[in-house]
Amino acid sequence: MPTIAKRFVYRVLPAILFVGTLVTGAMAQSPPTIDKAFSSATVGLNQSVTLTFTLTNPNPATDLTGVGFSDDMPAGLLIANPDSLGGTCDTSVVTLTTTNISLVGGVLVANSSCTLSIDVLATKSGDQVNTTGAITSTEGGTGGTATATVTVVVSDLTVAMSHTGNFFRPQTGATYTITVSNPGGADTSALITVDINLPAGLTATALSGTNWNCTLSPLQCTRGDTLFAGTSFEDITLTADVANSAPASFTASAKVSGGGESNTANDTASDPTQTVAALVLAAQTTSASVTVGGTVNTTLNVTTNGSGLGAISFACTGLPSGATCSFNPPSVTTTGPVTMTITTTAKTTTFLPQGPGNTPPTIFLLVLLGMTALALSQLRDRKLRLAGAMICVAVLAMAGCGVNRSQPVQHNPGTPTGTFAVTVTATSASLGASATSTVNLTVQ
Repeated sequence: MPTIAKRFVYRVLPAILFVGTLVTGAMAQSPPTIDKAFSSATVGLNQSVTLTFTLTNPNPATDLTGVGFSDDMPAGLLIANPDSLGGTCDTSVVTLTTTNISLVGGVLVANSSCTLSIDVLATKSGDQVNTTGAITSTEGGTGGTATATVTVVVSDLTVAMSHTGNFFRPQTGATYTITVSNPGGADTSALITVDINLPAGLTATALSGTNWNCTLSPLQCTRGDTLFAGTSFEDITLTADVANSAPASFTASAKVSGGGESNTANDTASDPTQTVAALVLAAQTTSASVTVGGTVNTTLNVTTNGSGLGAISFACTGLPSGATCSFNPPSVTTTGPVTMTITTTAKTTTFLPQGPGNTPPTIFLLVLLGMTALALSQLRDRKLRLAGAMICVAVLAMAGCGVNRSQPVQHNPGTPTGTFAVTVTATSASLGASATSTVNLTVQ
């Protein structure tokens, strides 16, 4: 063999083999890799999502043995169903607890991958970040870790409350509509309760809704079935009576709770409500003047906003003594004018006649004197007639001085003068609606 060939065989070839061995050994040192992913970016609270691990041997010609990793679940995820374990990896070397999945002693053939999958249960809302421990192997040593995140969403209850138009004071059968919705990312998982608040002046008479269980005391509706994400329950209808004393404006409200939600910032709905008087009475002029003993007319406008009021009658208070009021027409059923007439009384003085048993003594004297005069006229003696006449005059004078001239009197002072605030009240036969207006009456 030539010298050069011998040198190649004995020196160069071993070096080449040595380098090749080193390269092969270096390639076998590459560790396995691990990746993980959830089957969905979000999952509802108390619902399951699949977690998948992918194990890869990057070595093109060397199998890896003793492959292993461990993965602790975050606080909001649990392995609740061990039977869901699957994949192409050898599951016999996998150990499961409720909070951990571990693989020990696995084998990855050269240039291959396998998967492990397990269902995990979401038990806490929010982002759940899951990071494995480092993957290891006998030949390749320690590799890297893998991280995946799933967002656990919950139901989010909202409530809306509405009505149509203005209510009347008073009114029966005023209605509100209440709607419960779930715009959250998960279905509800618990009893749902709606509490309703009405202000003073409103009295609930009925509360109902399809599939709802409602009571008037407390004013509340509940249901235990599931409200799916992105849907609404059937409406709740609240019927109430509005009192004549209800305020002109108020706010009714409803609050929803339960369902397994965590966001309570949007659980209350308010419904501002305006009311108008069902019956309005307004004087065309607010003042009127009358002379004692006379009458005065004033017109009042009646407005009926509500329905079912029935006949509306009128009355007045605050009149001075000796005055009365009357209305034309005396009652109405619709909007229109009404004339009020106020009548006053004049001052009078009346002398009462004497009774039959109280004849004054003057009468008897006049009769007696008449008879005396007749007798004197028969006397022939002039002096005697003169004396008799003077006696009659003296008797009359004495009788006149002794007579009590006072007579029994009946006195009517009439309507006093001054200014008086007369309150006119209109009252409906139905619902108890009432309205007032004031007229300032001046009696001169």
